[in-house]
Amino acid sequence: MKRGNRLPVAIGSAFLVTAALATPAAFADGTASADSGRSAFRAQAVAAGLTAAEATALQKAVDAALARDGGKQTAANEIRYADGRLLLPLPGEKYARELDKTGKKAAKAHTCTYKALCGYSGRGYTGAEREWFSCVFHKKPSSWKSGGSWYNNQKPGRVGNWYSPTKKWLGSTKPAPWGTTHGQWRGVGYVKPC
Repeated sequence: MKRGNRLPVAIGSAFLVTAALATPAAFADGTASADSGRSAFRAQAVAAGLTAAEATALQKAVDAALARDGGKQTAANEIRYADGRLLLPLPGEKYARELDKTGKKAAKAHTCTYKALCGYSGRGYTGAEREWFSCVFHKKPSSWKSGGSWYNNQKPGRVGNWYSPTKKWLGSTKPAPWGTTHGQWRGVGYVKPC
């Protein structure tokens, strides 16, 4: 190879490496990279009426929850788990809610899905909402240290159970449908619907 031909090859190789680094990677399942997903969630938040700063604050809250307890982000303010989901309240709102396309959906006192046992980080069904469905031990969100509330929206008559971090039974809810606006997460390590 002549010496004069090496420069274009080197420049071409550098261009390909730069282009590869700048192109969003795809996961094995064919979905776009995490950055592409975040862009879509940000767009969803803005379409629901959040400012750019509020959308950024919401994503930071979701990222913190993912880092603490895992799961997969499925909406601007939702994390899904094999056993349910976590909904975060939008910035400036007290209650967690699903986003609709217009952003005008009013928040309810609670949005607990039927057949779920739901916990809330704050009193009066405020703050983040965690839903559990399956009748197995589930860790409560690790950031919930005190206060809180819960709503038992399982099939009528079913109770939810609270356990310590060592899985010692602590107590039960009243039969569904039932809720309390003044609960206590301190000492609770696990939740078991049914």
